[in-house]
Amino acid sequence: MLKMLQRLIGEEVELVWNPTEGLWPIRFDPLQINQILANLCTNARDAIDRKGRVLITTANVTRHEAAETTAAGQVPGPGEYVLLTVDDNGRGMTPEILPHIFEPFFTTKGRSRGTGLGLSTVYGIIQQNQGFIDVSSQPGQGTTFRIWFPRVRDAVPEPEVNAELLLAKILG
Repeated sequence: MLKMLQRLIGEEVELVWNPTEGLWPIRFDPLQINQILANLCTNARDAIDRKGRVLITTANVTRHEAAETTAAGQVPGPGEYVLLTVDDNGRGMTPEILPHIFEPFFTTKGRSRGTGLGLSTVYGIIQQNQGFIDVSSQPGQGTTFRIWFPRVRDAVPEPEVNAELLLAKILG
């Protein structure tokens, strides 16, 4: 997947993969993670003028705070999560744009450059899997997407997915 993402974003944009070892298990379709990463990296590429960087990181996170709704997305409440972060140093977005980015057909690109379905698809996939996504962005400073996957603890009829192995297999 890393090779495919690098081809997708081009040679001028550096793709950095910084995984954390020992990620907790999650329940998520690997193809949907591919789709999420492809959409987020494509948007990052389009927001970067010439040379830039896209950083993908993972971490285990325990939250004790209450859930909160942000300008664009939602931060989960108390619990254990695997956090996937996609960060770029592109143009960034204004506070007026952030509340609309997950709306179907909303795009900041010209008519011939995008359908406005990429981020709404990402949002739908994450919601379908009981995850959360939030975004922070500043004009001229880039954008950070944080995706929270709930940790799986109990045995279930469906096979569990080891987040570390899944992301290593997809990206490595």
